[in-house]
Amino acid sequence: MAEIVLGIGCAHTPQLHTLARDWDIRAARDRQDGVPFWYKGRKLPYAELEALRRDEDIASQLSMPIREQALERSFAAMDRLHALYRQVDPDIVVIVGNDQKEIFSGMIPAFAIIAAPTIANMPRTAEQNARLPAGIEIADHGHLPDGHTDYPGHRALGLHLAGHLVCEGGFDVTLCHEKPTVQGDQSLLYGMPHAYGFLYKNIMRDHVKPHVPVDVNCWYYENSPTAARCYDFGMVLAQAIAAWESDARVALFTTGGLTHFVVDEAWDRQFLAAMASGKPDWLRAIPQNELMAGTSECKSWIATAAAMNQAGLKMELVDYQRLYRTEGGTGSSCGFTVWLPA
Repeated sequence: MAEIVLGIGCAHTPQLHTLARDWDIRAARDRQDGVPFWYKGRKLPYAELEALRRDEDIASQLSMPIREQALERSFAAMDRLHALYRQVDPDIVVIVGNDQKEIFSGMIPAFAIIAAPTIANMPRTAEQNARLPAGIEIADHGHLPDGHTDYPGHRALGLHLAGHLVCEGGFDVTLCHEKPTVQGDQSLLYGMPHAYGFLYKNIMRDHVKPHVPVDVNCWYYENSPTAARCYDFGMVLAQAIAAWESDARVALFTTGGLTHFVVDEAWDRQFLAAMASGKPDWLRAIPQNELMAGTSECKSWIATAAAMNQAGLKMELVDYQRLYRTEGGTGSSCGFTVWLPA
C-alpha cells in the first residue's frame, strides 16, 4: 500500500516576491480604496481597523530593515523545505490548494481532483495583467513560469483518490480528467492557480514530481466547506492514499494563509499549535466568519493537518513571519511547517 512520508505547509503571498520597498504599493490601496477588511470575524473599514489596533504599535514593524529580515527568514525557511523535499525524495506529491477563478469560473466545486497525465502552467497575457490590482503583476515571477510549461501529473492516483473519497468517504468530489480551463477566449486561458504554481517554483523548484492537485474551495463562500468538513476530508484523503495498491512514497503539500489580508498573530499561533498537537477539536470548531478573505486558505491546511494526523506524522514549525504593510496590520502572515514520521 502507498505510504505518506512527508508533509509540507508553505505560505504563499505576492509580498514574498515583492521588494520590501514595494509593499507600499499595496499599502496605499489598503488605506484608500474603501474595501473593508475581515478581522476577528467581522468586516471593518481601514480607518476603524487602524484605530482598533493602535495600541499594538504596528507602525514600529514597518521599517525597511524589519521587512527585509522577514523576507530573508521566509526564503531561508523555504530553502529548508526544499532541502527536506529533495532529501525525502517522494515518488508522488499530492497538493492540497485552492483556486481563485483561475481555472474554475462557470462552476465552483467544493472539492475537486485533477487526474491528468500532464498539468500545464503558463504566464499571464498582457491583457490579463492589465486587469490585475496594483502591486500584483510584479510578484508573478514567484509562481508563474517564463513560458508554457508542462509538469507531470499522476492520473492513476488521482482517479483512485476521487473514487475512494466518493465511494468510501462519502464526499462529492468533482473529478477533472484534464486541467479545467475556459474554452474559446484566450484572454481567459490561465495557467495553474498560484496556490500550486508557488509550490512548483519555491518548494519543488526544478524537480517537479508527478503530482495530483486537490482543490478545496476556500474563496467562494456559498459552497465553501466548513472547517470540520475540511478536517474530515483530510482524514479520508490520507485513508485513500493508504488504500492505494502501490508501494509509492507520497508527500502532501499545502499552501496559502495564514491570516491575511489582516495579520492576526495570536490567531495564527493558536492555529499552528492546534495543528502541531494533533488534537482536532480547535481546528474543527473554527467558525466560517474567522475563515474569510485570505485567511480562508487555512482550510487547505486543516485538511492537510488532518491527513498528517491520520497518517501518524508530526508537525514541526520551521518558521513564522509577519509581513505587515500598514499601521492597521494589513499584509500577510507566513507559516512554514513540515510533517515527518514520528
